[in-house]
Amino acid sequence: MHKYNFENATEKRKADEELGHILMPHPDGQVKHPEHLQQHEMLQVLQREALNENWAVLRKMILELPEHQRKDTINMLKHTCNDPLLKPRKFPDVAWFQKRADETPTLNMSTTDG
Repeated sequence: MHKYNFENATEKRKADEELGHILMPHPDGQVKHPEHLQQHEMLQVLQREALNENWAVLRKMILELPEHQRKDTINMLKHTCNDPLLKPRKFPDVAWFQKRADETPTLNMSTTDG
């Protein structure tokens, strides 16, 4: 939480008096929000596993994510693997990621064209 709410005119005037005219508050860094740094680091690991085509590891890690983050994360990873500057990779379909990590299903791969 910032010291001043810059969307509140009264608090913005107080901030201007104390700090001089600025449009953005000083950043509070990662001290108050360490979960953002953890999420960023986790996404980097997921991207590395996707680019290395370590599908079993990737699926297990995705199943450890909160349910509301899985679909978007899979979509981001699919786009990472579909980067035209990288060698083409096949990416598992979404249903494959939704299976339990301890199952050993056949890997149903789809192309990254779509």
